[in-house]
Amino acid sequence: MPLTEPTAKTLAAAGLIRAGLADDAHAGVLIIQQNGGRDANAAELEKLLIAVTALSVRVLLSANGWNVDEALAVIEQWTEQYAKHPATQPGPGA
Repeated sequence: MPLTEPTAKTLAAAGLIRAGLADDAHAGVLIIQQNGGRDANAAELEKLLIAVTALSVRVLLSANGWNVDEALAVIEQWTEQYAKHPATQPGPGA
């Protein structure tokens, strides 16, 4: 299955991305816990991560006029920026 197809976890993925946009760490942690995080099995968490990846790809493509080259350029810029300035703060729940 291609990473761009919706899965059973797409709704949870959308909620997780929304929590990130809203800077709502508590909602994000809850969604992760309900979909395979911490105490659940790795297969459920893997499905959620694939859904988040797929939805993120669609969001990034949409924001860049469905132009793959432009979307890749954005990711390359972010990757370079993060490599130069890695996060120093732990994430929620750390």
